[in-house]
Amino acid sequence: MFDSRSSARSATLVSKKMRMHKQCFITVVVLLTGCASYQPQPLAPQKMMAAYEERSLTNPELQRFIAAHYPNTTVLWDLNTLTLAANYYSPELDAVRARFASGEAATETAKQRPNPSLSLPLQYADQPIKPWTYGLALDIPIETFGKRGYRVAQAQQLSDAARLNIGQTAWQIRSHLRSALLDFYAASQHHAIIERQADIQQNIVTMLQKQLSLGSTSTFELSQEQIILERDRSDLANSEKLMLDAKTLIAQTISIPLRALESIKIDLRDFDHLAPPIPDNTVRRQTILNRTDILGALAEYEASQAALQLEVARQYPNLSLGLGYSFDQGVNKYSVTPAGITLPLFNRNEGPIAEAEAHRKEAAIHVEKLQDQAINQTDSALQHYHLAKENLALIDTQVVTRTAAFQADQRSFDLGAIDRLALSRSRRAVNVDAMTHVDAVVQIQQAISQLENAIQQPLDGIPLHAQSTESVIRK
Repeated sequence: MFDSRSSARSATLVSKKMRMHKQCFITVVVLLTGCASYQPQPLAPQKMMAAYEERSLTNPELQRFIAAHYPNTTVLWDLNTLTLAANYYSPELDAVRARFASGEAATETAKQRPNPSLSLPLQYADQPIKPWTYGLALDIPIETFGKRGYRVAQAQQLSDAARLNIGQTAWQIRSHLRSALLDFYAASQHHAIIERQADIQQNIVTMLQKQLSLGSTSTFELSQEQIILERDRSDLANSEKLMLDAKTLIAQTISIPLRALESIKIDLRDFDHLAPPIPDNTVRRQTILNRTDILGALAEYEASQAALQLEVARQYPNLSLGLGYSFDQGVNKYSVTPAGITLPLFNRNEGPIAEAEAHRKEAAIHVEKLQDQAINQTDSALQHYHLAKENLALIDTQVVTRTAAFQADQRSFDLGAIDRLALSRSRRAVNVDAMTHVDAVVQIQQAISQLENAIQQPLDGIPLHAQSTESVIRK
């Protein structure tokens, strides 16, 4: 009879162990079910190169991207549409987009509460009756004094700074693209003028060669004009190189192969507009405060404030609550055990607090520095703009005078008072003044670029689609 009762108790004990093991197994399976798995994404340089070489401005997906900003309009490849293409292809923007995604993930990480820990104590006592002790122990960490809230606030501010950095990068791409387009505009204008100049000079040389054969001019005079012709040809070749360099820079800024620009015509008419609306001083200063780099620096400052609050809160220890159950040699035992508390005997987190205060001061100085730079850049750009306009006005006066002189020479030629050689030299002088006019126009456009970069707003009145932070966060 004793053996039967002992066998029954043993069977019951085995049954309990099996149930406990089964429950533990189910718990582990449930916890592991929601785990993420690693997905490899190897890089293949050859495929990456092939994908780059296939990029074009006729890509249907790019066309849809542009049409979303400029619906029901014919695409002209000017600064605005090329900027959209750069926003679509640019690896720089892809990098800051990835950084922003990392910031969003960091915010989710900061929101997470610390997980409790589970332990399964198991002991064996060297005695014949119920030698096993087993159970469950759950340790629940408790963060105190708002540490989690400060950590979340810091992560959110850093995420906002990363989001604003997307807009800052987009503006820098536009600025670089405008500069490259302006270089291409200047090189194209110079090339056309030099080409006309070389044609005029060739006519002068041809006429002097005929005069030399008739003995009505000297070899020295012909040699001087031939030297000028060779210089014009050299300038023409150099202008072609400058056009190629500018086009290469445009393609590089957009992140497309150079040959992708061969199938399109770049619209440069925007650079003929020399009098954009200049915002008054109040509007300019308000716009400066809305620059994405300044707003990003302010977000980083707020993050440093939250970091300081977090370090102050870390003076106070977190708590941990332990809940347990054990079956100890036939006796059910339940426990509620506060875990150990760190005592602030040797330090009160003074070092990290001092570091956080220094970082906050550094962030504040950075904001002030950016504002000062923006104001100085704006004032300097305005002065350059006004000086460039005054210079252009003087050059235009010279051009008018030179044109009037050429028209007088033309009338004299028609009347037979001067020969064709004199008329050609007069025409060449007009052409030289045209080159000076182009240089003055480029100076004004450079000043406009400086002013736009200072306030980070275009002055052409076109809505800022391509530079909007929200429109470039994701393609």
